Amino acid sequence: MKVHIGPSFGIIEPLTVCQLRCPGCFMIRRKALNGQKMTLEDAVRILDLCREYRSGEELKTMDILGGEPLLWPHLKPFIEVLLGRGIKPWIFSNLIAMTAETASWLSQRQVSVTGKLNIGNPSDPKQLKIQGEMIGRGRKTVLQMLKGIDAMLETGYRDPLFRLENLLRRKNLPYAADFVVYCHDRGIGVDLEVMGCGEPLDEEYFKIAPTAEELADLVRKFEARPELLPEFQETRKKLLMPHMFRSCQFFDDGMYFAVDGSIRACSNSTVQLAHVRDANPIRKARESRLVSCRLHLYKEVVGEPCRSCDRWAKCRGGCRATAEGSGDPFAGFQLCPMPYLPKLTLFERPSHWHP
Repeated sequence: MKVHIGPSFGIIEPLTVCQLRCPGCFMIRRKALNGQKMTLEDAVRILDLCREYRSGEELKTMDILGGEPLLWPHLKPFIEVLLGRGIKPWIFSNLIAMTAETASWLSQRQVSVTGKLNIGNPSDPKQLKIQGEMIGRGRKTVLQMLKGIDAMLETGYRDPLFRLENLLRRKNLPYAADFVVYCHDRGIGVDLEVMGCGEPLDEEYFKIAPTAEELADLVRKFEARPELLPEFQETRKKLLMPHMFRSCQFFDDGMYFAVDGSIRACSNSTVQLAHVRDANPIRKARESRLVSCRLHLYKEVVGEPCRSCDRWAKCRGGCRATAEGSGDPFAGFQLCPMPYLPKLTLFERPSHWHP
């Protein structure tokens, strides 16, 4: 029987060019948007390195991040390479540069795309202003981003191939429920993401990001609005970190390849595990202490609040890069709202609640 050898999932950062300056973006925080671009040859070499380490087996997926991947001149040729090798591409884009032609080209190849949006009602001038603040740009750029979403929808893109990511920050938290409804009404998948951090959580982080208590309050507001979506009745039951309704799928079976050649465990992690120019770089990264700790992260050794949580099998510790930022690779995910959300009592349940 063939033994599985990770990583199965790649994440590539082919460029550090972006039109936005979103508060809370890890690239902004690290002053990493410096204009570098990867060559197609370097991107393909990463695939070769992974295939070599995996004994001839290709990666299952490759997430394409940035910067803004639509600005990478080699995006389409790289996607063709991925598809030719049986690797599923997934683009994470702000959609500002999305055109009808590009959307059609991607749709014909069934490429998954995750865009961005942080509000729920683009017709509301107040929310448009908040959206501008969430991307560090003005009204014109916001309207271009919305135009990109429309281009995707007009091409026929829908969930599961099309999702929108909402990075939850204090200023856009009041519109999170409306955002879910906006996506639901248009057949778009929802990604409500808690802001990650590969460094210690400090006062600067919480100037932008909500606390665990504030996230718990958001869950209560979801559950109080079943008239919008029946699914909101069961928000507490479905809660998983760090995407509110979905755990991280890649933290122990993925690898992040940056434009400068460095290799990290994931996008939010600050620890360089290897460099593509090293001898056997994938092996060096996989055998690093950080990845070893992730592979040996069990409920018996993880810190609170994860150790006491009944969702460990599904969640497995929230965003590990955020937990690791504390200096302890086995730390629990301190941003989880679950400790502030006891199980629903009969008093809390709405009259139409069905257990």
